[in-house]
Amino acid sequence: MEFNEALRRTIGGHWRLLVLFVVLPMIVMTAIGLSGSSAYASKARVQASATLPTTDVQANAMLSRVRAVVTSGAVVNTALRKADITDRSAADVAHRTKVSRLGGSAVFTIKVTDRDPRTAEKLAGALSEQLVAFFNGSGNLLITELMDRQAKLQDERVRVAGQLPDADSAAESGRLTAKLGALDQQLLDVQAAMRAAQADGLGDRTASLLSSAGDAVAVPLLTGVDLALAGAIGLLTGLLAVTLLEVFRPHVAGRYAFGRELSAPVLGRLPKALRDSADPPAVDAETIVALRRAVAKDGAGTAVLTGPAPDDRLAALAEELEDRMAALGSPAHAPAVEVHNGQHADGNGAGGRVRTLTRERVRQAVTAPATLASPGPGSTVRVRALHQVDSVSDQARHALVAVEPELVPYAELRRVQNLVATTGWPAIGVLGDGARHSRTVGRWERG
Repeated sequence: MEFNEALRRTIGGHWRLLVLFVVLPMIVMTAIGLSGSSAYASKARVQASATLPTTDVQANAMLSRVRAVVTSGAVVNTALRKADITDRSAADVAHRTKVSRLGGSAVFTIKVTDRDPRTAEKLAGALSEQLVAFFNGSGNLLITELMDRQAKLQDERVRVAGQLPDADSAAESGRLTAKLGALDQQLLDVQAAMRAAQADGLGDRTASLLSSAGDAVAVPLLTGVDLALAGAIGLLTGLLAVTLLEVFRPHVAGRYAFGRELSAPVLGRLPKALRDSADPPAVDAETIVALRRAVAKDGAGTAVLTGPAPDDRLAALAEELEDRMAALGSPAHAPAVEVHNGQHADGNGAGGRVRTLTRERVRQAVTAPATLASPGPGSTVRVRALHQVDSVSDQARHALVAVEPELVPYAELRRVQNLVATTGWPAIGVLGDGARHSRTVGRWERG
């Protein structure tokens, strides 16, 4: 199966389902946004350090550090107590607190969203002040913990180094030497962590509050990004759903794929007017010529139409095709025009010239058959729907013509293949029908 056929089966065959999967989440998101209460946002601006980050890695590390501190439980709870707010939980405040960096600097914007504008202003101010206090005061646990760790490691190293001269065996001396090496490595790691923290500017105690919390402004609960995200999620879900549908109930990707699976050519496509009307179809001339040639090539006397269309539709189509082929006349008497600049062709008889029917000559045959068909016996080919065939009394040679809509289920293809194998009638072609039909059981299949 080709890639474009897979697209036709998944997207073209289930586009209504895909549209539903895309539109439904957007409608739900819109309903939730319209039913929710208004929200207000207040912002404060903080400089975490006077030292500017020199690389993007340092800037991102500083942003992560500030976001982790300002949304930590200890800082949020302290801010709630300071702002005298008792009806908000620390987890809810942390979820509604956003941190963004101003360019590549060490300046950060603290944004707090709440349903009450005064509460949003209080929380933004208290959180920004707590953030500055954390970086400047004893709350800077990172540097403090690193310095305490370094002091403990140095004391341990001095103690182990004092035991080394008193070692009473080579094994004990080796153990103490190895322990000294491990302590030296830990000291190097702690010193590297301290240098990294100082390079990030978070250990120099130069944080400051650039602007206190401003007046809270109303923010929309629903944005275009939210709708686009809901639609994208719905589209991915829909693609997964239609893929599963195609796995369990596959379809044939159009009349050409149907003909390829059936090893039969595509003779034409029924016009659009036929799909929406119960009247006899106005089949185009090229389809009539192709069907007439296919029947003559097979030497059949009866062309049998089969497909998922209702019996009355197939019967009307069979009647129209038989009348049109009779009007066209016998193909053996149809004159032709020369092609290939009149050069002889090796494969068309003994030195004969290549001759074919042009579209203009076919159109003339439709309007005035006498201009194309020479006097001679009329067409003896009969066209019948499958339910009209009496296989007992009718001894003529039969040939099947499949009349199939686009994206027909594989069950229909297997039905036609089984029909060919059971009856021994060859499939001489496929007629495309753009209408979708439900399969009706005809007299032939009822037995």
